[in-house]
Amino acid sequence: MRRRRWWRGLWALGLVLTLAPGAPADEAKVLRIVKQPGLGYLQLIVMREQKLLERRLPGVELEWRQLTSGPVIRDAMVAGQLDIGSGGLGPFIQAVDKGLDWKTFGALNEMPLFLNCARADLRSLRDVEPTDRIAMPAIGSIQHVVLQMEAERELGNAKALNHQIVAMSHPDATAAILSKREITCHLTSPPFQYEQLRDSGIHKVFDSYQAVGGPHTFNLTWASEKWVKANPGLARAFVDALREATDFVNEKPAEAARIYVQSEKARSTPEEILAILREPGIRYSTTPTGLVKFAGFMRKIGMVKTVRPSWTDYAVESLHGGSGN
Repeated sequence: MRRRRWWRGLWALGLVLTLAPGAPADEAKVLRIVKQPGLGYLQLIVMREQKLLERRLPGVELEWRQLTSGPVIRDAMVAGQLDIGSGGLGPFIQAVDKGLDWKTFGALNEMPLFLNCARADLRSLRDVEPTDRIAMPAIGSIQHVVLQMEAERELGNAKALNHQIVAMSHPDATAAILSKREITCHLTSPPFQYEQLRDSGIHKVFDSYQAVGGPHTFNLTWASEKWVKANPGLARAFVDALREATDFVNEKPAEAARIYVQSEKARSTPEEILAILREPGIRYSTTPTGLVKFAGFMRKIGMVKTVRPSWTDYAVESLHGGSGN
């Protein structure tokens, strides 16, 4: 009788372990995720601080890393150093064009990106002088694509200002423009662009919604199809956690702002970050927008060779029912 109960107990334990949430036994036991600085990665910050993945993936070690540009993240993923990437549209589109089997798990947001300048008489790209330097995270970043869009619109030459770009992280470029050293302008993102504009000596010249012709995704998340096939449980857990984090940001923006300030050591207060979250044009959503438009422009100016027929060709199947573009 005791032996029978023991076997029944062992069978029940095995059933519980089989049905428990988490990655199957044959999937990776470490999940490496990367983000960049700023409010463009707020859902990932919430995901990390609220331990949304730990709840779904007991026994899986989570490694959170921070890098400063999409191209750097792209190279780290190619080198096998990361599992899930995040960044702007530009580096993602370039990676897919180069044959990498990447699909987006979902966008993070729509956000206008500002070109802020510290020279009072610089009111359009026509006013940029040869000695002016324009900071952004990297050549190939979404900011680089946006600058070329606006340069084509204003100057008739998309690449007219490429030689005046300086690669700097958003925090470093913010410090530089506020101290009026090294750079004249910064093509940036929230919250940095709004923090800069508190200085009366800084003004906005244009934003990406003007250059693109409307709202667009700023950042998205991605992984390789090979990794997803090998780790479907990890991928599913991440997608579910991303949706939960997006709902949290939209439903509890004040709490999300507090989490951001506390975890990121922001220069702004929670109240100031909340005000930024309520700025026109800022929206947190997992549906990609503007992806095909960016890809088409990048092909036009020679940054990529091909454009996929639909935005869904860049996305995992669970996103296909959305109204993306």
